[in-house]
Parts: sequence; C-alpha cells; structure tokens
Amino acid sequence: MLGMTPSFDYKIPNTIEEAAEFLWQNQGKAKIIAGGTDLVIRLRNGDHTPNIIVDVTRIEGLRKIEERNGTISIGAAVTHSEISSSPLIKKYAKVLSEAASEIGSPQIRNLGTIGGNIMNASPAGDTIPPLMVLRAVGRVASKKGEREAPLYQLFKGPYETNLKPHELLVRVTFQKLSSDTRSSFLRLARRDAMAIARMSVAIVLRLEKNRMEEICIAVGSVTPTPQRFLEVETFLKGKAPEGEILQKASLMVSEMMIHHSGIRPSTSYKRPVVEALFIRAMREALDREI
Repeated sequence: MLGMTPSFDYKIPNTIEEAAEFLWQNQGKAKIIAGGTDLVIRLRNGDHTPNIIVDVTRIEGLRKIEERNGTISIGAAVTHSEISSSPLIKKYAKVLSEAASEIGSPQIRNLGTIGGNIMNASPAGDTIPPLMVLRAVGRVASKKGEREAPLYQLFKGPYETNLKPHELLVRVTFQKLSSDTRSSFLRLARRDAMAIARMSVAIVLRLEKNRMEEICIAVGSVTPTPQRFLEVETFLKGKAPEGEILQKASLMVSEMMIHHSGIRPSTSYKRPVVEALFIRAMREALDREI
C-alpha cells in the first residue's frame, strides 16, 4: 500500500454476479474500483475505509461499447480514452466523445471510466451533461437482479448517489442521434485539460425549417445535481435560433442556476459566464451536425 492507505481485502470478480455477491456480503463496507482515479485519492486521504475493494476491470460485459436496435450501450468500466476514440460514439454521440476527450490528462483518460465519473457524482463530472442531453439511462445490478433508471435519478446530491450499498452501475444506454441532429460540448476550467471543469454546457438540437424542433440542454458545475434545463428547452422549442431568442434563453439559464444553487459568493462571476458559455455552445451546435 502507498502512504497511509488503509488495509482491505482486494477481490477481482469475473462476472457481474460475483461482484454483486461481494457487495451483498459487505454492504456499506465495500468499494468498486476500475480506474481508481478518484477512489485511490480518497483512500489515501482517509475519506473511505472499506473492508473490501472490488475490482471490476476483468468483467468483460463492463468493458464493451455496443450498438443494438438504434441504441448505444457503454459498459461502466469503459475508459474515457475508449469513448473518445470510438467510431460509434463519434458518429452517433459526438457530444459525449468530445467531453471524454477533454477529461484530465492522457493518463487519467486511459484509466478513468465512465462508470466512475458517474458514480463519483461530482457536479463537475464532464461526461454527465452530455449523457443528460442524450437522455441516458443507467442499468444497475445487484444480487436481487437488475433495474434501469434515467441517469438523473441516480444522483442524490453532490458526491452522493441513490444507489444502495449492494448495487453497482453496469452500463449506460441511449438512443443514437439521427444524422440531422446537431450538438456541442464546451467547458471552462482554470487552465487546460488537467483542470476540473468550473462550468460546462452540453447541447443537442434538431432544426426543422430553421426552427428548433428538438432541444436538450444540460449545464455542469452550476447545480448540486445534474439535470436538464427543461424550462429553457420549452422556451426555445419551435423558435428560430435568432440572437434575441438566444439572449433571452441565456438569461433563463443563469436564473435557473441561481434557483437551484442559491446566491453564492461565486454567483456574480458565474452568472455572466454561464450566459456567454451557453450562447457559444448554441452557436457551435447550430454550425454543425451531430
């Protein structure tokens, strides 16, 4: 062990059922590890003191990106590098590919997984806003079986999920974006790729006769739990993407940010920035497809 990392049993299951059994036997005292980019730090800091670590990297079903009947499935142990380089994700969910390509350093992208990014439940998780606008669904497994839930239902609060101690996320799924869909992902950080995002915007939209017939918007790092900005989507639907309309929508974005997060010392800084980032993301999405 390194530093002050506590001692624990280390299990490497080969199936989801085996992993679920380890979690069931050690409820509340087990932690899942794949890339370990967040967990190892927390172990060293003493934030977690598990009796058992369950390494899921050998579970083949968690390492796949698959397409079936118009749906894309990504296993929880798929790395950010694998997502960003996947031809399937680039073609049918570019907004997610872009986000994965901007996470941390190459070393972190090679180790960190989409499941870890989701289950860390950080408001700044880069893959989460894209998954929100893709209307992603999480599949959760346990000894009792499997269940599905829209991604937003998995989050309870900052760094806290709704999963029970005996449950593990096994994959996320979403519908492929159609060829006439446009999307964008923009992030703002203190410095380049190594920094945690201070703010991000993900957008998916479809135009019909120069009017926004479908639109999904999610903003990262500005609300306690990930969510789509439904009021803004409703306002924009059916409207032409003109300057005045986008300006009004940007004000709604910042108002929703304040509604969900309250007035904080950072609000005076974040408000104009989130408005500008939203407009940039909208214009980028309008300039290209998928």
